[in-house]
Amino acid sequence: MKKIAIIGFGCAGYHAAREVRRLDPKAVIDVYSDTETAAYNPMLTTYYVKGAIPYQAMFPFGAPQEAAGRLGLNLFPNRAVTGLKPEERALCFGDGTQQVYDGILISTGASAVVPPLPGLDLPGVFKMRTVEDAVSFKAALDGGTIRRALVIGASWVGIKAVEDLVLRGIACTLADGAERVFSTAVFPETARRIERGLEARGVSVACGQMLDHVERAADGALAAVMQSGRRFEADAVAVCLGVRTNTGFLKDCGIAVNRGVLTDCHMQTNYEGIYAAGDCCEAADIQTNAPRNIGLWHNAARQGTVAGSNMAGDVREFGANLLVNLGHYLGYSFVSMGDLTACRPEDEVLISEDSRFYLCAVRGGRSAQMHQRDRDAGVQRSHQERFYQVHRKSWGGAGSPDRLLAAAAGVSCELYQLFRRETA
Repeated sequence: MKKIAIIGFGCAGYHAAREVRRLDPKAVIDVYSDTETAAYNPMLTTYYVKGAIPYQAMFPFGAPQEAAGRLGLNLFPNRAVTGLKPEERALCFGDGTQQVYDGILISTGASAVVPPLPGLDLPGVFKMRTVEDAVSFKAALDGGTIRRALVIGASWVGIKAVEDLVLRGIACTLADGAERVFSTAVFPETARRIERGLEARGVSVACGQMLDHVERAADGALAAVMQSGRRFEADAVAVCLGVRTNTGFLKDCGIAVNRGVLTDCHMQTNYEGIYAAGDCCEAADIQTNAPRNIGLWHNAARQGTVAGSNMAGDVREFGANLLVNLGHYLGYSFVSMGDLTACRPEDEVLISEDSRFYLCAVRGGRSAQMHQRDRDAGVQRSHQERFYQVHRKSWGGAGSPDRLLAAAAGVSCELYQLFRRETA
């Protein structure tokens, strides 16, 4: 009888447990979590703040005990794993005890980046990642005392926080340290279009502003002071500076970690029998064939399923890690696929625009191939596109950008539809 341990019970951990149980009804599956909170989708927290979904909708798998009952799991909430002995496949705990397993999955996810700057612990400063963060931010907004707000970080969570504020009629400024919004994800012209769209909705956009500290102003409001000396006063500050992987407990244990835990095509680490999946890991990017940490819900689900299958003895590969950015905000929609940094000056740039869509694609003959695999039919299609993105100008009108993407980027409608479904 196999004995399996899963560290972290988010999307990847849940799907791994479900797959192990499907393939091995007799396996012992122990799940360790450092919280009692149910698995939730971090991107749904801003929709809860907005009022678009109820509280329970953030938890797609239900309460932890319900999930454990369905899958026959031994659940250990508030039981943090503090270390790992990979040679022995042993988990270490804060009380000095250890447990040995046949297979181990690391699925500890990621946490919001909060830089060690003065003032970020002041009341009225919020981070946006967890359910608790969303509840606190929503309660503050519902209180009706916030008249002006500052969002620090032009991330995809940051843009949703901006939307939450604008829809409540709260004066909002979006500040970022880069010279344009979404500088690592969008082309300069796309960024300018996004900025103009935000400004048209009354949002003040302040790029090139790196935070130095937050302090109390003379009138009791918060004041975010930038390295440039510029000050932004607000009743609330939302810090949305991205995430970092939860891998600190693996320090010096021998597991290979870059930005995340490094894995092969089976989601196995550099130690046999120890796997990683979800936001805490790096898997091969099918555009570059290099390891990459891509924190998408669908990636976490598929990686967890593949890891669970391999731990149960059914060998499978994960083959669909692609950098994708999606944003829906204030009547606009944005999607990009591929790595912006892979583009070169000599690449061909294709632009197409109509009344609803603006699309920019880059095609380079020397670029890494992006593959779409059909496992059952054994079909493989290759495309030489490095990167493409589409900015939907409004939600008005019918239709989809599929044909526009196919014409401008040279990719099949089927490929776009596949990744749109898989990252929805």
